[in-house]
Amino acid sequence: MPKGSRGVTSIDVAKAAGVSQTTVSRVLNGHPSVSPKMHAQVQDAIARLGYRPNLSARSLVTSRTQTVGVVLGDPTNSYYAELLQTVSEELRRAGYRTLMLSDRLGGVEDLATILWESDVDGVIVTTTLLSPEDEARLVSLDVPAVTMGPDALPDADSISPDNLAGGRIAAAHLLDLGHERIGVIAGPLDAASVRDRHAGFLAELDTRGIELDASLLDVGGLEYDRAYTAATSMLRREDAPTAVFCHNDLLAFASLNAAAALGLSVPDDVSVLGFDDVRMAAWESFRLTTIRQPIREMAVGAVESLLARFRQPEQDVSHITLPCLLVERATTGAPRSPSN
Repeated sequence: MPKGSRGVTSIDVAKAAGVSQTTVSRVLNGHPSVSPKMHAQVQDAIARLGYRPNLSARSLVTSRTQTVGVVLGDPTNSYYAELLQTVSEELRRAGYRTLMLSDRLGGVEDLATILWESDVDGVIVTTTLLSPEDEARLVSLDVPAVTMGPDALPDADSISPDNLAGGRIAAAHLLDLGHERIGVIAGPLDAASVRDRHAGFLAELDTRGIELDASLLDVGGLEYDRAYTAATSMLRREDAPTAVFCHNDLLAFASLNAAAALGLSVPDDVSVLGFDDVRMAAWESFRLTTIRQPIREMAVGAVESLLARFRQPEQDVSHITLPCLLVERATTGAPRSPSN
């Protein structure tokens, strides 16, 4: 963060005062609903921390820059490319420019600094791979913020897919086909979306009386190369899984290519199931069975939530969850019987 008081944000004030970030915002804007006691607590914390609010963000009418910061995950993942395309289109229609940032291009502190110095009018955080603390830092710049993930931040609007249900749907699909030995290529389990997908998957296995073999769970980043290596290792085993569930479509594409390199037929030798339903999943080269999360609907909803917050800064915080569904294509099928 920048030197001096700009290193202190409203979330720091909220923690020091023992109140919510919304209460801090209301004190700064002179809202009459704040009790004298809470008002005093906030003012004391402001004085102790030397906090100076971002005046351009507080004055949404007179000091708008017509710029919204959009924080992405890996820009090479087509999921984020599709999100960014829709978010940018919707913002442009509303008269706003997009400042695109990626958590792969700098640390969270660097991104927060850029957002601060750019005087953005608002922030949309699309990546769910940040810790709650890092996510809070990005949305604590005294401007409206929307996150595209579970409502881990009670003072920020959020819109997210039902990852828990999506994980259950994935497990149910593979189990219904007859698979019991299933490999999982997961993202980092401390990330909210990944954690929920995995929890839902395990819950459905448990409901059916199936236990996941811990040696068939690969946890790490959501990169193609890592997934390719993990899938290759799994599928080379004598007791290889008959199906692999991947926590996003990019990992599934890597698994399909690993299977092809090993001379395996999909889905006859191994089924592969993804999560996201990016546009490439429907291509003839892949025809990937996957769990669809409503990418466009989330992007449009995030922009609508932010614009509504611009119009009515004091409206209640909203947490919207959208359903996931199975899109069955060509990469999953019943496991090959031992006699075949």
